Amino acid sequence: MEFLKSKFEKIIDVLENRELVLSFILCIVAVAFIVQLFNLQIINGASYREQAENKIVRTETIAAPRGEIYDRNGVLLATNELTYNVELYRTKVGIEVTNDAIRDLTDILQKNGDKIYSTFPVNDNLDNFSDEYLEDIELKDKFLEDIGLDKDATFSDVVDYYTELYAIEDYDYNDKIKIIKVKYEANLNGYSLFNSAVIAKDISKNSVAQIEELKSKLYGVNIVSVPQRKYESDTFACHILGYVSKINNTEYNEKKDEGYTINSVIGKSGVEESMEKYLKGREGVKKVVTDSFGNISSEQVTQEATSGNNVTLTIDFRIQKVVEEALVNTLANLQNGVYTGEPIPEAQSGSCVVLDVETGEVLAMASYPTYNINSFVDGISYGEWKNINENVQKPMFNRAISGTYSPGSTYKMLVGVAGLESGGITVDEYYTDPGIYPYSYNPKCWIYTSHNITHGSINLAGAIKGSCNCYFYEVGRRIGIDNIVKWATNFGLGEKTGIELSGESTGSIAGKDAKGWSLGDTLSASIGQSTNLYTPLQLANYISTIANGGTLNKISLIKNVGNDVLSVPISEVAEYMRKYTGVDFETKELNIKNKYIDAIKEGMYAVTTETGGTAADIFRDSKVEVAGKTGTAQVASGANNAIFVGFAPYDNPKIAVVSVVEHGAEGYYLANMVKDITNEYFDIYTNDAQKEKPQEVVQSGIEF
Repeated sequence: MEFLKSKFEKIIDVLENRELVLSFILCIVAVAFIVQLFNLQIINGASYREQAENKIVRTETIAAPRGEIYDRNGVLLATNELTYNVELYRTKVGIEVTNDAIRDLTDILQKNGDKIYSTFPVNDNLDNFSDEYLEDIELKDKFLEDIGLDKDATFSDVVDYYTELYAIEDYDYNDKIKIIKVKYEANLNGYSLFNSAVIAKDISKNSVAQIEELKSKLYGVNIVSVPQRKYESDTFACHILGYVSKINNTEYNEKKDEGYTINSVIGKSGVEESMEKYLKGREGVKKVVTDSFGNISSEQVTQEATSGNNVTLTIDFRIQKVVEEALVNTLANLQNGVYTGEPIPEAQSGSCVVLDVETGEVLAMASYPTYNINSFVDGISYGEWKNINENVQKPMFNRAISGTYSPGSTYKMLVGVAGLESGGITVDEYYTDPGIYPYSYNPKCWIYTSHNITHGSINLAGAIKGSCNCYFYEVGRRIGIDNIVKWATNFGLGEKTGIELSGESTGSIAGKDAKGWSLGDTLSASIGQSTNLYTPLQLANYISTIANGGTLNKISLIKNVGNDVLSVPISEVAEYMRKYTGVDFETKELNIKNKYIDAIKEGMYAVTTETGGTAADIFRDSKVEVAGKTGTAQVASGANNAIFVGFAPYDNPKIAVVSVVEHGAEGYYLANMVKDITNEYFDIYTNDAQKEKPQEVVQSGIEF
């Protein structure tokens, strides 16, 4: 027992010596490390080194669906559909093996009718430069310079250059071109072991299946599913919706810190552009482990993709459709001489805006000609782009917000308000139309020029009804240009409305800051001529202000932004749009006396209902009472521009409509279009109201 006790005490003494214990532990750990290092570096070193060299870990982006776009009633206008793209990564296999894989891949795509996505400048026959490069010599010369060839080099020289660069001497000509197209695009987009380049988009299911079947031999090839933008109609509301397309280098450099990649799509125009911040989702991320041949051994999603916010517009699909069809029909009728008796072939473009007079919401906004927004999603072909770009009518130009036009006689209501508010005229005062105005350059009234008669003795309402030039010459002379400019400004003319789109024009007010102004200039400005130039949207807001009794509304196109979980406060969106457009436009009361507004409305109503009204015969069988005004504006060449403005119903205004047709001859002809729109509008909303009645009865608990 004493022996055991002695040994136990010695052990206790050793354990109480902390330094000795710690040294012992460290020795054990060191020996373990040495053994493991020996195992890793000496015994299994070659094996582990080979595995490390062949193992590639890359980060891939998971594309996020864009938010969808709806009309005010929930009709889907822009959505996404699942498509499959082919991406290419570099691998550590030999160049010959890579080229064979690319050839086999392109054979599959070609067999199934899928196209290689490439900007390499070759034509469809694969035997010369693309039409774009043949027509744009500077572009071709720049391409040749970038690859170190003389500007006189032929396409054959280019093929020889890339044949040597990509080591494809042993392939036939067609295979050479296909390999060149793929490698050119891949290099252009900086593809590497870790970064991919898209080489085919929206491929068929047959291609997907065949590529997957041969995946082990198609080194570096990867198929990814991506949400692709789809517009429910090719041209419907194209100037409102806009389109998306692949991000360009400038955009990428500006936005790469915001989650964009070189393969991202981005809004290029319309709501797609202006609401990009909200429509764009948050991309997901996954880590992918592959071997040196590109074969995937494992995947891990580290961040899920999140869809963008949906955007609901103020547009009513049904009204927009009616407006677009009416605009197309009106242009056709003018070109074919249906309205005029003589064809007006230059009447090929125009626009129309419909506003809610109480809220300033845009119910419809059309511009013609149109273009196919779906064509841009995958990358528009050079031929189609050329047709759009060289069309003298500029299909992509949104005339409703960017086109500026002389308002012609539709300006006379504004001049009337200016005359009344400044005290230059009264609602009851009568003026005798002399036919030839006896001041300045002695301008004539249109009725005197056309029929050698006058309008006789008329008040303001009568002058609007008959569109008497001499009456408004007199108003302009009495009150001066400054008062007219003041009220043009009050009505929001000559300034941007702040609509949630890019490209809005300011327009110009005749007489504002003008130098060397004369009485003759004032007379011309008083009937909407001179340098008065306004957008159809500005004119629509001006007419809406008259219709609602004097409230100049802030125009809106965006009704709601959000998703199923959370809505973005509309105040936040409004603040963002103020910064985006650079416009701070707020609703304001003009405080126009009721009797003045009533006199203006009375004249506009007489235009469409009374004998002598400039559009009375057209509205005679209208389903709803419309108050309107025709306008005809002279242009430098060709037929005059035609304008018609109006609101309805007369006794309880709901909508304001403005239509403009370039070279439409006379505003009178556009009354047909406005009548169709107002009739359809009230048919639609009358039907809506009838459908709501049974729902209200059921909700109240009353049974039939």
